[in-house]
Amino acid sequence: MSSFSEEDIRRAAEVREWLIKEVTNKKEELDKLRDTLSIVDSLLKKTSFITASSLESSGTNLKDKIKTEYESSHKEEIPRSRPSLESTTKSTDADFDVHDDVHDDSNQTVETRALKRVRDNFLISNAEYTSTYVRIPLVDDINLNINTPPFKSFFLNRILEGMRTKDKEKNQKGEINASEVIDYKVDSDQDGNLNSVTITNYREKERLNEIFNTATWVFSRMLEKGN
Repeated sequence: MSSFSEEDIRRAAEVREWLIKEVTNKKEELDKLRDTLSIVDSLLKKTSFITASSLESSGTNLKDKIKTEYESSHKEEIPRSRPSLESTTKSTDADFDVHDDVHDDSNQTVETRALKRVRDNFLISNAEYTSTYVRIPLVDDINLNINTPPFKSFFLNRILEGMRTKDKEKNQKGEINASEVIDYKVDSDQDGNLNSVTITNYREKERLNEIFNTATWVFSRMLEKGN
C-alpha cells in the first residue's frame, strides 16, 4: 500500500506541471543561445584572415554585425530590456515584461512589473517591488480565493515557507540576523477573496525571479480552476 496520500500525489502532479514549463522555457533559451553561437561561428569564419593588428579596430564593428544578424533572425523573439535589482539602468533575467513605472517611495525606488499568463498574455498583476519587499496585487477584474489550489499548498507552503525555513537555518548559524528572515503577508477579505501578497526580506535577485515565476504560474492555475 502506498505511503503517499492523495494530497501528496496531487501536489506532486502540480509540481511536475510547473517543472515541465520550466524545462520548456530553458530549452527555448538554449536553442536561442545555440543560434547565436552559430552566427558568431559563421562570422568568425568569414573574418578568419584578419590580421592581429586590425582585430582591435574591427572589434566594435564585428559586435555590431553579430547583434544585427541576431536581431534580424529573432525579430519577433527579442524582449524589451528588463530592470535589475542592482541598478535601474541594467537588465534582469526574469521571464516577464519590463517595469511599467518607476517612482521613489520613502527613498526607495519602487518598480512595477506586469505578470501575465503565458498562453494568452492575460494580465494578472502589476506587481511592485523595491530592494526590501515585493507586493503582488491582483488586477481589479480578477477574483481568486485563497482556498483555491495551488495557492496555499504550493505558493505559500512550498515556495515561501521553504525560503523561510532556509533563512531560519541561516539565522541559527549566525549567517543572517532574525530581522533579515523572509516573511510574507496575505491580504484577503472575510470570504477569502485574495487582494494581494506582500513578501519582505527576499534579499536575492534569484528569489525575486522565483517569486514572480511561481506567482504567475500559481495564479494562472487558479484562474483555470475558477473557470
